[in-house]
Amino acid sequence: MDLFDVAIKMEMEGARFYRELASKTSSEGIKRIFTMLAEDEERHRKTFEAMQRGATLPPLEGVAEVTKAIKIFKDLEKSEFLSVERHLVLYQYALEIEQKSIEFYQEELKTMTNEHQKEALEKIIGEEKEHYNLIDDIMIMVENPERWVEDAEFGIRNEY
Repeated sequence: MDLFDVAIKMEMEGARFYRELASKTSSEGIKRIFTMLAEDEERHRKTFEAMQRGATLPPLEGVAEVTKAIKIFKDLEKSEFLSVERHLVLYQYALEIEQKSIEFYQEELKTMTNEHQKEALEKIIGEEKEHYNLIDDIMIMVENPERWVEDAEFGIRNEY
């Protein structure tokens, strides 16, 4: 399997997993976030398919999605965090998947020679890092909702 075959499969699995998480949560806000993550993974899949065919690459506009997710987080009530606590193991698994994707794509980036494809892969890596951060924020909120509500440092991250 080449980079594109592996990446397409990873993105399909990621989209399926996020849709599954969305279906398991009772929180409408968390459900919207996981649905957005699934949609991002679908866009990534389409980008890799276009790269594989040598076609023109579709635009990646993930920044707006992150902004939407931040607004959703700010609108969530503390009780919504408590309702998703039983899914912490799944969220941890999602973090691991995102981390593996980031590491795989970063390694593959080193071997790419097509500048347009490199640029697209760099954007995908950036979006995967945002996905990781969003899931990590969900876990922090679920594990300690009182601290989350009082903590104004949402989304501030150290670089990888």
